[in-house]
Amino acid sequence: MKKPGILEGAALLTTIFFFGAMESGSFFAFLFLYLAPLPLFILGLKKDNQWCGLIGAVAALSLFFITTPQISIMFLVAIAAPTTFFCRKATSWTGPSQEGWYSLSNLAVFLIVPPIFFFVLLTAYYWLYGQGLSPLIVEKTNEIFDLYITALKGQGQNINPLLSQQLDGVKKSFSDTAPALISIFWMSLIVLNGLIAQFILKKSKRNQRPLFAISDVQIPRTFAVIFLSSLALASFSNGELGYLATNLTAILAFPVMLAGLGVVHIFANKTNYSGSILFILYLIITFSRWAAVLVVFVGIADHFLKLRNKVEANNLQ
Repeated sequence: MKKPGILEGAALLTTIFFFGAMESGSFFAFLFLYLAPLPLFILGLKKDNQWCGLIGAVAALSLFFITTPQISIMFLVAIAAPTTFFCRKATSWTGPSQEGWYSLSNLAVFLIVPPIFFFVLLTAYYWLYGQGLSPLIVEKTNEIFDLYITALKGQGQNINPLLSQQLDGVKKSFSDTAPALISIFWMSLIVLNGLIAQFILKKSKRNQRPLFAISDVQIPRTFAVIFLSSLALASFSNGELGYLATNLTAILAFPVMLAGLGVVHIFANKTNYSGSILFILYLIITFSRWAAVLVVFVGIADHFLKLRNKVEANNLQ
């Protein structure tokens, strides 16, 4: 039985968070966007609660009237619908015999489906009706950086050759991988909010699923082959095909990275310093893409070499 106002409060919170993300400044926009799915996740993962989808629809309808139809559709597609799906799957049993909870590995793999679908759709559209997605992103990136440089000059900042070279490097890196970066941001948003919601519910003893353990995430053989094939294609392709393959590979790498993090979690839990190890790891990954690449390597190595079994078999101090 729900307490009065819980559902209304969840709808209000998720609406405020997403509205804040669309209307506030850069830092607060980032914060509000990251918090937007949290009320829905708490509602969807809560014991005996099936209102997540309805509340998401109410929030989308509210945004339709207080903002624009485009923002409402963005919320519905990027936040409400995937959150509802993940909550229903995460709190469901697997198989006809209902012997266990739905696989976190399957959920991790499904994470890549929405971003890949929209990326391929946009690529095909701009290839058929425009100059291609890659030139369009380069053009928009140049416009954004030109505005940024103009703002810096307006504040009296001297754009010396070294700074200009650094900005050009950042601009090229972003334009080359913008679809993947946006996709990874969205996937991390979904994962992080799900884990936070589960943590809050577990502390209050209202969680339906007993545990979300990232150490349970493993990639299937078919997915590993697809990822390695995409990596090989990206390494030897250029032009629009290379752009497509590079970004697809980066998106496909996300579940592999989760599997690699699972191995690290198992290793950390075998020591007396698990909290410190994991804190330092996530801090490094946040600021270094090469650290993330290394974790992806651990994930793919775990699939073929069964690293987690070897770690679990050893007693570390």
